[in-house]
Amino acid sequence: MTTPKAPIKRPWLLAKPVTWKARDQIRIPGIGLFRRDAMQAHLTPDEARALADRLHDMADRVDSATTSKETN
Repeated sequence: MTTPKAPIKRPWLLAKPVTWKARDQIRIPGIGLFRRDAMQAHLTPDEARALADRLHDMADRVDSATTSKETN
């Protein structure tokens, strides 16, 4: 009997709605990307949509590359 392997720990980010408050009191609604409790990035809705599109395209390419390797 073999012991199950522990899951591989990978870096991750959590996305949450956040209003960024600039020094001049301007408020910018958007999406915050967090690692633990620290915000790593703040994206406007347009920036978040553009990033989501690029991530989706990359995921499609990874899936396509994985599928073509499995069938060869």
